[in-house]
Amino acid sequence: MPNIEERLQTLEQEHKTLEQEHSQLKKTIELQTIAIGALVNKATLERLNEKYDKLFDVLMAHDRLTNEQLAELRSQQIEEDGKIVGLQTEMRQRFNEQDSKFAEIHTTIATIEDKMATKDDITSIRQEIATKDDITSIRQEIATKDDITSIRQEIAAMNENTLDKFKQLITSFNAQRPPSQ
Repeated sequence: MPNIEERLQTLEQEHKTLEQEHSQLKKTIELQTIAIGALVNKATLERLNEKYDKLFDVLMAHDRLTNEQLAELRSQQIEEDGKIVGLQTEMRQRFNEQDSKFAEIHTTIATIEDKMATKDDITSIRQEIATKDDITSIRQEIATKDDITSIRQEIAAMNENTLDKFKQLITSFNAQRPPSQ
């Protein structure tokens, strides 16, 4: 029959084994937490992607509108220039009136150009937004339902194994313990 020191050594070894299994379970739980966080991030990215699509649609519509307005203003300016060439004699008489009209037109054009997004602005916005390839690579890195299911199965097996070890430990304690009187 083993003496107390041998029993103590055996219990310490079993305790170390259980601590190692416990740390492995902790690591597995941390991985599951990371996987769940990744799923949440995926949903957030999809919502952001929808918002960016809407924003791009609005920007493109605004760009078309401003381009049309600019084209109209340029055509008006061309018409005015043609009239000026054809009516040089009247222009000499009404020079001051025409100067004020051109100043208004230039102010309007300057105001529109100041408010209008440039190609560089749109390009910089596009560079800041995630591309389809970025989203695809993120989706490939995210754990799938099958990955999470297999992790859960591994944890369940580890839990069962841990319970079995605890039962064996309790049984060995009860077997080694002298009967109470």
